[in-house]
Amino acid sequence: MTFSSAFRRFAFAYGPIFAVLYVIALARDLALFTVYPSLGIVLAGTHHAKDTVDPAMGFLAPAMYWYGWTATAALGALVFGLVAAFLPERWTSRLWSGWAAWVIPLVAMMACTYLTLPWFRLYL
Repeated sequence: MTFSSAFRRFAFAYGPIFAVLYVIALARDLALFTVYPSLGIVLAGTHHAKDTVDPAMGFLAPAMYWYGWTATAALGALVFGLVAAFLPERWTSRLWSGWAAWVIPLVAMMACTYLTLPWFRLYL
């Protein structure tokens, strides 16, 4: 199976940029949408429960941000990937060397681990 050079440029730009944008979305809490699976509700943007009368409502209807963070990163990476696909190959070969395809996601995984540590400490 052969791939066109445009698809190759798209893939090698999409992967590392997705990892970077996911870390930014997680750190800045930039979810494209918030899902309340127990209620079957999807809201645009990031929504946090602000019920001061009964804080336990957050337990009854927990919000899931992961889908929104993933969609935010995927949409941003899609834009970068499409731009990279239409750039001339001589420009992108200088921009993306072979190490970027594995070093950037590895650093992003370490950053995500660091950013989620407070959630695990919450229950200790």
